[in-house]
Order: sequence, then C-alpha cells, then structure tokens
Amino acid sequence: MSHKTLSRLEHHVARALSAIIHDMKDPRLPIVVTVERVRLSPDLSQARVLVSAIERSEETAQLLNHAHRYLQEELAHAMELRRIPRLRFFAEPREVL
Repeated sequence: MSHKTLSRLEHHVARALSAIIHDMKDPRLPIVVTVERVRLSPDLSQARVLVSAIERSEETAQLLNHAHRYLQEELAHAMELRRIPRLRFFAEPREVL
C-alpha cells in the first residue's frame, strides 16, 4: 500500500474514531477527547492512536484501551474495511511514532 493511501486511511480512521468516542456515554471520560494522530501498520492489523484530553490524558487512554473491542466494532460499522485494525490508545506522542 502506498504511503499516500495509508496516510489518507489514517486520517479517515481518526475522524471516525473521534465521532465514536464523542458519542460514548461513559461518565468517566472527559467531556473533550481529541484523537490527535493514528498510525496504521502497513498490513492494517494494528492502529496506534494518540489521544489527548484537557485533563487525565493517561487515564483516558487506559479507559479507551479497556473499551477497544467496542470501539473496533463501531469502527467496523462506520468504515467498510476488509480488516479492522486492533486499536491501541496512547497519551504520549513518542509512543505513537
């Protein structure tokens, strides 16, 4: 897969995840959670997602990692991909690069 195609797909996954997280009804999540970046593996089997929140970014990443199966199912409904990547959420940019 070309770099341009992968980059475009990362952008679409980030937008879809932002919408899904925004619609979650978990009271433990901060009001504003931002998906900063998504890095997909070349075979699309894994996605490393950088999230930030006004407060408690590390806790937010842990909560989202706990809900990764739900988020993957919602992502599968939102996007028509042959393979839905396993989602891993991080609060630190160096862990995503």
